[in-house]
Amino acid sequence: LIQYLALHCTEGGDGINFKQATFAAAAAHLLEPLEGIPKENHVAGNKRDWQFCKNKWIMCKKKHAAIIDIKAQSGFSWDKELGANIGPADAVWWTAFTNARPDTKPFCNKGWKHFDDMDDLLHA
Repeated sequence: LIQYLALHCTEGGDGINFKQATFAAAAAHLLEPLEGIPKENHVAGNKRDWQFCKNKWIMCKKKHAAIIDIKAQSGFSWDKELGANIGPADAVWWTAFTNARPDTKPFCNKGWKHFDDMDDLLHA
């Protein structure tokens, strides 16, 4: 989804807010076989519609914002594989931080491989 929207970022305008038609086209694109896989060997995944893609996009933007919060916080670091890489010494600070910003909680010791692509797309 992120790769498709990156290719169509001009359709999102300045705020990268895509219209229903763009999400519908993304949903159709996601049902196509991946490059290099013949159509006869393709097994379509779950049926996706424009609303699924829009919800997924909203979730991706929330994850991106959560990681930006982590990176901006003094005392925390960010690693795309290890997330905030919180050890026992930082656990109390992390708990207080995530209580104030619940969207950051999943990134305690887990990164998000799509962060760089999302960051590029949101700052295109």
